[in-house]
Amino acid sequence: WRYRYALRSLILKDFRVRYRNMSLGIFWSILNPLIMLGVLVIVFSYIHPQRQANYFPVFLLLGLVPFNFLSLVVPPSTACILDHAHLIKKVAFPRVIIPLAVVLSQIIHLVMQLCILFLFVFLFQVPLHGTLVWLPLIFLVELVFLLGIAYGLSAMNVFFRDVQYLVQSGLTVLFWFTPIFYALPMVRTNLPAPLYYLYLLNPLAGCIDAARRAVLEGRGPDPVAFGIAAGVAVLALLVGVRVFTRREGHFAE
Repeated sequence: WRYRYALRSLILKDFRVRYRNMSLGIFWSILNPLIMLGVLVIVFSYIHPQRQANYFPVFLLLGLVPFNFLSLVVPPSTACILDHAHLIKKVAFPRVIIPLAVVLSQIIHLVMQLCILFLFVFLFQVPLHGTLVWLPLIFLVELVFLLGIAYGLSAMNVFFRDVQYLVQSGLTVLFWFTPIFYALPMVRTNLPAPLYYLYLLNPLAGCIDAARRAVLEGRGPDPVAFGIAAGVAVLALLVGVRVFTRREGHFAE
């Protein structure tokens, strides 16, 4: 709390730097998910039709928005300690606020994309249910997971520069192992039980499924899938903070 001004300044800096010298600026946060949504709707509605859900564009957006939040957070948070090397070497302040600022700055984009989601909910006349109150908790679980990932990867990247390239490859793999354009029940049906539970170690799977159940089906989260997601998120935060605090004393070196 004593360094709240520094945290606020870092959040605003990350937000401004991201869209510096771009003519459309922050509107790229709206265009990117809409472009991906259009591509996936065309592919899975016409080229390779397999529409497994009603309100298919909303179904896709409920997968894209959480994944986009992850893809916006992970690459810059991995590099954030190296990007602020000049501050770390010269100024005494708690290093822990640097990854935190990167993650919090992306919440602005998450809110914008959630506005797009609810616009589509309105346009496609999706019935509204009381289970929408689950959404803040669902995104809080993802936020906790991303904070843990940000702390762990940002610290490791200082000592092992290969981490940023592993992150790029990992995001590509994760896109296909996250239920964005297919439903989690289909995964449960087609995978053996051990592999299904291994699949659920990706917290986005449980979060996306919970969001779809809340918005499209009027049901609460699946206790197993969402419970595993919450457990992995908390574990990721504990491990990430532990790795960060043990390494931060050597960042300047």
